[in-house]
Parts: sequence; C-alpha cells; structure tokens
Amino acid sequence: MLNDREKILTALREKPLKIYEVMKRANLPNEEACQSLLMKMRSEGVVKFDIHKGRWLIG
Repeated sequence: MLNDREKILTALREKPLKIYEVMKRANLPNEEACQSLLMKMRSEGVVKFDIHKGRWLIG
C-alpha cells in the first residue's frame, strides 16, 4: 500500500494541482496533514509551489 508521500507524488505526476485537488486524488482526508506534508516535501526540494497560480508541482 502506498504511503501519503507516494500518493501525493503520483497525483502530481499528471499535472500541477491545487491543495484540494491533491487531497482528492491522493485520498487524504485532513487538509492540515496534507499541507504540512507538502511543505516538508517542498523544503526537501521534491515538490514546488507556484505562488502565481496556487498550484503544487513536482520539483
């Protein structure tokens, strides 16, 4: 079974997504947990956030 990080990366491989789209595709119920995981992954350089469009993408 995939963990949350792998689910997020799988969802973002298709196209850049907003936070709610990431949550829906990765099947994550908690917005705060999803956001904190995305922020942690951003600090590691795995994903990026486009501030102008409000979308997450693979870094």
